[in-house]
Amino acid sequence: MARALRSLAMVLGLGISLLNPAAAAQSATLRWFGHAFFLITSSQGVRVALDPFGDIGYPVPEVAADVVTVSHEHGDHNVAQRLAGSPAVLRGLKAGGVDWNPVSYDVKDVRITALPAYHDNVQGRRLGLNTIFIVETGGLRLAHLSDIGHTLSEATVKAMGRIDVLLIPVGGKFSIDGRQAKEIMSRLRPRITVPIHYKTPVTAAWPIEDESAFLAGLENVRRLDMLVVPLTPEALPAEPEVWVMRYR
Repeated sequence: MARALRSLAMVLGLGISLLNPAAAAQSATLRWFGHAFFLITSSQGVRVALDPFGDIGYPVPEVAADVVTVSHEHGDHNVAQRLAGSPAVLRGLKAGGVDWNPVSYDVKDVRITALPAYHDNVQGRRLGLNTIFIVETGGLRLAHLSDIGHTLSEATVKAMGRIDVLLIPVGGKFSIDGRQAKEIMSRLRPRITVPIHYKTPVTAAWPIEDESAFLAGLENVRRLDMLVVPLTPEALPAEPEVWVMRYR
């Protein structure tokens, strides 16, 4: 059994020792449900759901959360009411979507902050505003860019600071495309980048691209054969990697 687990860890290349129960117990975990919907669970058990979707074709999971972040008020990103657990809901935008809400929220070993962004490249005049959420837990910093529609200003890059895990859209049309995502990734230099908001069999009719244009030419791309990924600062890859996650 130990040999089998060791082989699995080597194949996945995730760095964390799956043979060390203490290390596993101290890990945060990351789960992708498709599109831009993630669940981060801290080592102290705080569950943070990001951009839960409505009926867009993906299976709607039964998820309980302590905190929900909503980057903008589109139905494929804001269906917080479906989550169990009576979570606190952190909305990036004020009512009517005309301005951003200031967000600074702490619970146990989790800190959540937000930065303003746009859903398009004309300062929101076409698709409105968007929010970048940054989740800090256990020495890790994760940035969820949601439906960002533009590259980042120097001021935003500076405000974001060190990013360990970057969740970034690559499908184009309603957000940045693969080329723009690569530019942002090269500037932020996260240790792990996870592409989101791209065409899958579920969204085959959507006018967005799949992940292939983003992945083209990149090194250290891993397609993970697991639904829940453990994360610790010690297990971050030495060289930047792109993780293509499963949603089912």
